[in-house]
Amino acid sequence: MRAFLCPLFALTLVFFGAGSMQSRDTRTGEAKNQPTASAQTVAYCDLLEHPEEFTNQMIRVHAIYERDFEKSVITSPSCPLPFPLMIWVEFDGHWESRTTRRVRKTVSEAKWRVPLDVVFIGKFKTNGRYGHMDMYPLSIEIYKVEAATVPKNAGTSPKF
Repeated sequence: MRAFLCPLFALTLVFFGAGSMQSRDTRTGEAKNQPTASAQTVAYCDLLEHPEEFTNQMIRVHAIYERDFEKSVITSPSCPLPFPLMIWVEFDGHWESRTTRRVRKTVSEAKWRVPLDVVFIGKFKTNGRYGHMDMYPLSIEIYKVEAATVPKNAGTSPKF
């Protein structure tokens, strides 16, 4: 009986263990089937001009991240709008585990009122009111931060 149970136990481990294994990207260490692979790269101005096209989609966006007391937003100085429209930023509970240590440190240690040049991957939302006092019609829930740097001219926002 014991000779029969040992191979059966080994087969069970192999069968159930194979289902939980994921192939990993050797560059980032991330599981290859994660939403970052399917994230569509979108220009910030396109999000403002046609937000309905990206509702509830995983997107990648390059923007300026600003935070302050009751403020966590992305913006871009390059959009030709009569007023600067901002998108509210929320970080999901696991963004840090998906972001490299260097980038995570840059975001976490950023000082208030000092803009960061960022590339965010996250779920774009348009069906509600977001942020402080529900002031923002658009939001992005950050899944991962791909890049974050403090611009050399941190007092002004970079153009891109």
